[in-house]
Amino acid sequence: MIRQKFTMASRAWQWAVLAFSGLVLAGCGRVEDFPPYDNTEEVQAYYESKPDFFTFATPEDLPTDLAWENGLEEPEIGSEKAKKGGVMNMEIQNFPPTFRTFGPDSNHDFRDQFYDNVELSLVGLHPDTMEVIPGIANEWAVSEDSQTVYFRIDPAAKWSSGKPITADDCMMTFYLYQSDFSKSPFHKQYFTTMYLNITKYDDRTISVKLANPKPKTPYFATFIPSPTDFYREFGPDYPQRYQWRIKPTAGAFLIDEERTRKGRSITLRRLEDWWAKDKKFFKNRFNPDFIVYRLIRSSEKIYELFRNGEIDLYLLNDPRFWYEKTEIDPVYNGYIEKAVFYNAYPRVPRGLYINCSKPLLDDVNVRVGMQFATNVQKLIDFDFRGDYQRTHIYAEGYGEYSEPTIRARPFDPKQAREWFAKAGFTKRGKDGVLMREDGTRLSIAISTQQDPLTNRILLRLKEEALKAGLEYEIEALDGTAFFQKVMDKNHQVCLWGWGVIPPYPRYFQGFHSSNAYDEGATTPKPNTNNITVSVNEKYDEYSIGIREATTEAEIKDLAWKMEHEIQADAPWIPLYHRPYYRFGYWRWVRFPEDTFNVRVSRDPDEAHVHWIDQEMKEETLEAKRTGETFPEVLEVHDTYKSE
Repeated sequence: MIRQKFTMASRAWQWAVLAFSGLVLAGCGRVEDFPPYDNTEEVQAYYESKPDFFTFATPEDLPTDLAWENGLEEPEIGSEKAKKGGVMNMEIQNFPPTFRTFGPDSNHDFRDQFYDNVELSLVGLHPDTMEVIPGIANEWAVSEDSQTVYFRIDPAAKWSSGKPITADDCMMTFYLYQSDFSKSPFHKQYFTTMYLNITKYDDRTISVKLANPKPKTPYFATFIPSPTDFYREFGPDYPQRYQWRIKPTAGAFLIDEERTRKGRSITLRRLEDWWAKDKKFFKNRFNPDFIVYRLIRSSEKIYELFRNGEIDLYLLNDPRFWYEKTEIDPVYNGYIEKAVFYNAYPRVPRGLYINCSKPLLDDVNVRVGMQFATNVQKLIDFDFRGDYQRTHIYAEGYGEYSEPTIRARPFDPKQAREWFAKAGFTKRGKDGVLMREDGTRLSIAISTQQDPLTNRILLRLKEEALKAGLEYEIEALDGTAFFQKVMDKNHQVCLWGWGVIPPYPRYFQGFHSSNAYDEGATTPKPNTNNITVSVNEKYDEYSIGIREATTEAEIKDLAWKMEHEIQADAPWIPLYHRPYYRFGYWRWVRFPEDTFNVRVSRDPDEAHVHWIDQEMKEETLEAKRTGETFPEVLEVHDTYKSE
């Protein structure tokens, strides 16, 4: 048991001095820009201040009747034919605002590639069967009441720094996320309410007690440990001090600091001595030596580089690219191959998210009218050539947990005007836009990221909305400015799509009132996922209920109720989704022949089952020089196609 006492207040004078000198506010995040700091005593004091939450025991205190599991009965992931080596050339359209994995600005669109798709948690879900498989922990056991999970850390597990991953690193995660210093409201709320206790038995063994029993208990109990040494300087200046520091990883790739050019490119380097490289579920994955992400803001420019072989793989979900821009010699000659992969991943809730705190938009009559005034079906039929499907509910694609009867409101100018009239918009201006008696126009700005595809989408919706008396103004911003505006809740409406995680729908982040306003506050709470700034007692009840549900039947019941409440309240306009992803790739990028990709995946490179065939690359480049050709290839993998 830790005996050393320490009060956090005793360091207050240090931070006052640093703040006065301006060092705490420094923004570049280089190690040399900040004075040395060691939070060891503060961390110990924090653990001692919460003895019911942080417990220190011995191996003899472990229950003797535990049934340990290891998940090794699940099928292998990837192909035995996979080869290590080579460079995978990719692109990003926005450089991330930070390399931090939590805290301000960390929820950016590059997060998946450099963190979520690479880092390992204690356990994971098999991407085909959705059963629990090992990660950093090689064994786990669940208590009889399904509320406590015991984890044994794999003795081989180590950070990219070479240090072993220990129980202390697990404890550190809770310290970091519960701290106000993290400036991460979601993590603080989640890690203080969803867990009741973490116990260390020895360096390799811990238990975690959940606030409520859960189905798939190990999955709900899992988390990513945090390297204690790396976070030794975590304190009040955390966002600035750690802005560009690269966290050691337990995964296969690490950001290569020497090869990364801030504002231009990011290179991930495969760890040759990765501790899990020969383990089941990992040995056939994470294959290239390097993955290079170049900053290229224009999708047209990205396509040209892909066509020239400077980018190895390119998503072709935009029908204009799929049908027209791949009518090129590299495709005809078999140098570039095309593929369609039908997946079983929950659908991204892509839509127009309405800021319910803004004038006009705080009226449900206006929001429902907007739904009737937005011609999504014409967008699908003409701009997407009928390839996409209308999204009807927020949590679509979760199987039995997705409410099956709700239909999104169709384009109907007559009904739209009736709802707008309830909000006082009864007069028609010379430009066709409805007005109130006081002259207030029904004009609403949609913020979006500058991109040719999104511009086409919004121009179509703008054109059609005018038929219902609604004016959509388009505000196209660069990626960083757009993200910041939405996170600050300064938008009226935004074109947005959230990342989703199987196997169950989640609503708390996006709809609970605690993520809209701080208690007693009148201005919206920034840096949370409740970008509609929704406040609804039913949202709170159902989203909390799903979090605390102990059975899958409860999750289903509450998710269905939640969708009906969202339908009535209209905080967003659901748009479209794809039951597949389409892409082109130079023929030296290979995928497993039998399965091609994992069933539960959003993108072709998400599960990292692909590899670079160096011999095939040399063969292809030589063929280009000599004029030799290969058969044209279009692969359609529809095993998981839903009817």
